[in-house]
Amino acid sequence: MAQPADYEDAHLRHWEDAEYLRSDSRLANADHLYGFSAECGLKAIMKGLGMTVDRHGRPTDRTHRVHIDRLWDVFHAFATGRPGARYSRQLPSGRPFGNWAASDRYANRGYAVNTNVDQHRDAARRIRGVVDGARQDGTL
Repeated sequence: MAQPADYEDAHLRHWEDAEYLRSDSRLANADHLYGFSAECGLKAIMKGLGMTVDRHGRPTDRTHRVHIDRLWDVFHAFATGRPGARYSRQLPSGRPFGNWAASDRYANRGYAVNTNVDQHRDAARRIRGVVDGARQDGTL
């Protein structure tokens, strides 16, 4: 039986594991986990801002059931016109996960180049700061 989603905890857990793998030069898996950390962080904020979820914690709106490469734009649209717009403004500009894909878990480990990993890590780190702020201001 699947465990209920805990986006905030998953966000931190994926970050910690990504950092561990990066320190061991295991960049492909680190890169993948930076993406999942970022995704879970944004979903935690969305849930705190009113995103509805089912009894398992999955978003009820199918447009919210996407990975970070697509969630980036979904998050910005979701936050617009809500108190969460302040969170959206704290994120890096552009689409830092536009070159990340969940299906890369099947790719050869050589796909992860330092520039992609650094870009994804920097964006995930910024999301960590936004999540921390959301926790401090009571959104989470």
